[in-house]
Amino acid sequence: MLFAASIFILPLCATASNFNIYHRIFSPGAPEFPFVQRGVTDDSHFQPSSSLSQQWLDFENVLEGLLSTPEVDLGRVLYQVALESEGADRDISSVKLCHIPLITSESIILHTPHSAQINTPYAIDYFVAPIPDDGTCPRLSSGPAALPSPFHALSKLNTTIIHRPATLPPLPQLRTPPQLTAEGAPVQPPPEKSFVQKYWMYIVAVLFALMMTSGGAEEEGQSRAGR
Repeated sequence: MLFAASIFILPLCATASNFNIYHRIFSPGAPEFPFVQRGVTDDSHFQPSSSLSQQWLDFENVLEGLLSTPEVDLGRVLYQVALESEGADRDISSVKLCHIPLITSESIILHTPHSAQINTPYAIDYFVAPIPDDGTCPRLSSGPAALPSPFHALSKLNTTIIHRPATLPPLPQLRTPPQLTAEGAPVQPPPEKSFVQKYWMYIVAVLFALMMTSGGAEEEGQSRAGR
């Protein structure tokens, strides 16, 4: 008999209260199965559904039926987790079902608005680990029938649920607009001065000092020659 997983809550900031989390199996092209309630969470803990053990068994039967259909590709069968919603626009997060038999951890991240007054989650992210970097399904020597039970694996996991508030993106760094002339054209910066234009005063001072030094030396030489 399969047992419901125990759940750990890791509240990061503000947490939501009293809302449901749903799950199902989904296969593109196959009849769409309805979501069923996996559990309910409040400010302090997550309570699995009382029928979760039976749900895992029902999912096993659904999976067996899918794998018995030749046109169903195991690599496209998904396990989906969703937020509670009154309409059809519920937020859904998915992983490939073929990854689940080998995972060792499961995390559900619930995103809440950037507001202290509104803490009901608006989005959900579902993560399992480890999975291959390329996302491909593990190779099974005996075909899909040899796939270990993903739901038995899920029932043994300690699931981490994280409440995460939304973060605002950084403000863009705007450049200062260029100055415009009366005609609306950009003001052109003055042309850069040459080396002589920048330092002509210093050059003149050095030349003047050299001239004075050389003139004094010539007068002293003539004075000595006259003696």
